Amino acid sequence: MHRIALKANVFGYVKNLGGSEVEIYIEGSRESIRKFFTFFWKEKPEVAIIESINVKKVEPKGFNEFKVLKSGTEITKRAIIPPDFSICEECLKEVLNPNDKRRYRYPFNSCAFCGPRYSMMYTIPWDRENTAMRDFPLCEECMKEYTDVENIRRYRAEGISCSLCGPKVFLYT
Repeated sequence: MHRIALKANVFGYVKNLGGSEVEIYIEGSRESIRKFFTFFWKEKPEVAIIESINVKKVEPKGFNEFKVLKSGTEITKRAIIPPDFSICEECLKEVLNPNDKRRYRYPFNSCAFCGPRYSMMYTIPWDRENTAMRDFPLCEECMKEYTDVENIRRYRAEGISCSLCGPKVFLYT
């Protein structure tokens, strides 16, 4: 959302609500709002399912930027926790690339387009602190990816990690 809001030149915010909804507030010219919705549909993750959209016309609040707000707790619709998805081509390339120091052979590699959802959830909304990843603070490199609005695969992708900061696998006999 954040990236396409910047691209479309709209202002406002996006936040998860307590159920399965996301609240998006945008303001801008008619053309900017039209661009936002065009980008929204074209650039959403392939695995994202949009069940419904409710659009309301309201008085502008005078935002001068677009922000990602802290998740809310209001539940108006029962949450549907997304299923786990198999690894995407891009993540697989990283896992198989011996030159990728952080993700080569890393079994928990994921991005916004793939990886666990349902199996790592403790509660809603879908925020890192509500998942099994809450015990794995992001390393400096993962944090750069997580906070880089231009990183389409890892910006605010709650389940990301690498071999430096994520879970580890051990085999004992």
